[in-house]
Amino acid sequence: MIYAMLGIGFVATVVSAGLQGLDALGAPLGQFLDARVWTAGLTTSFGRTVGVMLLAILLAFVAVVRRQPSAPWLSLIALLAGATSLALSGHASAAEPQWLMRTSVFVHAAGIAIWIGALAPLGIALRASDPAALDGLRRFSRFIPFAVVALVVAGVVLAVVQVGRPAALVDTAYGNVLLTKLALLVVLFALAAVNRWILTKPSERGEARASRRMVRSIAAETLVVFVVLAVAATWRFTPPPRALIAAAAEPVSTHLHSDKAMAEVTITPGRAGPVEITAFVMTGDFDPLDAKEVTFVLSNAAAGIEPIKRVARKGADGTWRAVNVPLPIPGRWSIRVDVLISDFELVRASGEIELAN
Repeated sequence: MIYAMLGIGFVATVVSAGLQGLDALGAPLGQFLDARVWTAGLTTSFGRTVGVMLLAILLAFVAVVRRQPSAPWLSLIALLAGATSLALSGHASAAEPQWLMRTSVFVHAAGIAIWIGALAPLGIALRASDPAALDGLRRFSRFIPFAVVALVVAGVVLAVVQVGRPAALVDTAYGNVLLTKLALLVVLFALAAVNRWILTKPSERGEARASRRMVRSIAAETLVVFVVLAVAATWRFTPPPRALIAAAAEPVSTHLHSDKAMAEVTITPGRAGPVEITAFVMTGDFDPLDAKEVTFVLSNAAAGIEPIKRVARKGADGTWRAVNVPLPIPGRWSIRVDVLISDFELVRASGEIELAN
């Protein structure tokens, strides 16, 4: 069974590099074997995750094959390498402060590996009445509370940083996945509590009925773990609220032009609310345009919002700027720049721009 699990882990890790390449290039599954796809997958930060995880699997394989006094140390190094690999890429590891987030991912992954990695072998040993099973159960029972506490603390840190605000648990896909995971964890911890506080002592005394119940409970616990991992895997497709907020804070830009004038317009932040609008005005030949006055005009006819006009001020760098312009709703806005070239000539350039929520 151990060899099968290591083999599955090895194949899944290798395949994940190709899938990452498909995602990075936006390529269809039919191009999975394309060398460019694999190059793209391995040159992202995920490539480091794949490399270190493969090293961890190799170390675990050597530990199982050798079964020497050094095997426990190799297993420990494999565990630490596997946890480290997961901290090298992903949304959580990219968040700030990175020292805290990467450490939390490492601790969370290590805690999961210790807890879940011991379940199946322990259940199999108890079911087979292996003489070493009870000794293993005692060691597991003594050590696992520390691993679970570390896992939970690290998980709370990750959730707080990634979610940011309580409302995001309800109004974002990431938050919905987290709530689903938490509901499953309640079931998982309930099963673990039954094992720890009700079945462990009788099983250690050799009571056959308690051992059978523990085997069934461990099987149920393992099944719930697989469901939890499947739910957590959907986070790959649901950016965390932290990332959404950061993306919304980024400016949005558009290029407006007419026959006699052009304007590079930027709205900061690129979301609904009070914003700053800047524009660099040029002639049709891309030369700076020495305008007498520039006015920004924004409207959203679909939402019934009448044109909002703001006269811009020219900065020392030649950029025209208007601050605290209220754009109350997200979506597509019409934007126009009125450029007063002289007392008798007014040029207008218009277009559209998209604001985030």
